[in-house]
Amino acid sequence: MKIAVTGANGYIGERFIKRALASGYEIIAYSRQRPESARCDWIPYELAADRPPDLPLDTDAVLHLATGKAPESENDSAQDLNAMEQLITAARKVNARLVFVSSQTARPDAPTAYGRSKWRIEQRVLSTEGRVVRPGQVYGGSERGLYGTLVESVRRLPVLPAFVPAPRVQPIHVDDLCDGLLRIAERNDLQSGVFHLAAPRPVSFSGFLGEIARTRLRCRRWFVPVPVIVVNAFAAIAGESLRSRLGLERLRSLFDLPVMSTAADLELLGLTLRPLRSGMHRSGHDAGRRLLLEGRSLLAYVLAAPSGSVLLRRYVRVINELRDGKALALPDFIVQWPMLLALIDGNDLGTAGANEFRWRLDAATILAEATTQGAQRFLGLGYRHGFLLSLLGMVRAVASEISWRILGILLSPVIRIALLRSQEGRS
Repeated sequence: MKIAVTGANGYIGERFIKRALASGYEIIAYSRQRPESARCDWIPYELAADRPPDLPLDTDAVLHLATGKAPESENDSAQDLNAMEQLITAARKVNARLVFVSSQTARPDAPTAYGRSKWRIEQRVLSTEGRVVRPGQVYGGSERGLYGTLVESVRRLPVLPAFVPAPRVQPIHVDDLCDGLLRIAERNDLQSGVFHLAAPRPVSFSGFLGEIARTRLRCRRWFVPVPVIVVNAFAAIAGESLRSRLGLERLRSLFDLPVMSTAADLELLGLTLRPLRSGMHRSGHDAGRRLLLEGRSLLAYVLAAPSGSVLLRRYVRVINELRDGKALALPDFIVQWPMLLALIDGNDLGTAGANEFRWRLDAATILAEATTQGAQRFLGLGYRHGFLLSLLGMVRAVASEISWRILGILLSPVIRIALLRSQEGRS
């Protein structure tokens, strides 16, 4: 396919082009400046142009990502609407599909001019059998766009607002969004309409900021309750210029953000979104980190002491070479406290992955036995021996085993629920 992309140098556009090129698509970039990628053609593009852009005759789809400055009044949105009219004319001329990336705030009664402007553009696109995409809170990748602004705010401010009542956002990683846009652009069987792409379950805005702090920046931030009614009252008496400088318009959109129903559209596109905590890592996933934590937990359980880095690397290499390289879906509290693995060890909880857990525990045991630290643990090297000490050790070991088995049986419903939730969170 050949896809024309406006806003090619933007936060989403840059990422979309990289993923599209890697998947074998042919891309024509439309932007003010030439994109960094030398593998795509470039045509200068201005939103304020008074004539339709030139599209190659074999263009299959047009993805419109470019947008002007957020309008503060109805008159300010004329440029974006005119740019869409020009794109519609150009796409009709070459019989190309038109995909417009809108906003979750778009609706006719939106509290901001930005949301009302996006809704009017949507109606124009839908009237020409085009496709509209409303993404949720885009995050991940380079720190650009609104996501970059939020990351920088969390980085600089030791205390953050926790708005009351808590506004909710529906995150989507920028790479997952790009995959969804590719599928919408390429599929001939999709009807014209609005596609909602975001996590089906909203998270609180303060929770989203907290995840940026914990996972992206690895720091701790404090949250102070701030009533929404106070912010709205201040925004009402502030002038347009002050509201713009303080970002109050964005806050008003956040407070009035509608919850989108996204499950049906995600299923239609065959799109599976990564968990927020996983996607918040700079690499876009935390598979390597989770595997390291798993290895550290299993080896600490086997050795009854922290393992060395060499042994941990050996465990990771074994899982990567002999298994699928993915970490088990163990609850965080078990990973943090390895001794709690005794609640799972030897108990048939009837959950998926039980056999895999036993295999990996055996692998950790075999690896540990082949080390000096393991020999001291399993053979008792360096310890004083005698009949009485040996007898007490045997009694203690048997009593500990029985206690953990009984506790595991009593807590099995709770553990099973925790395991199932962890599996759902990792999927």
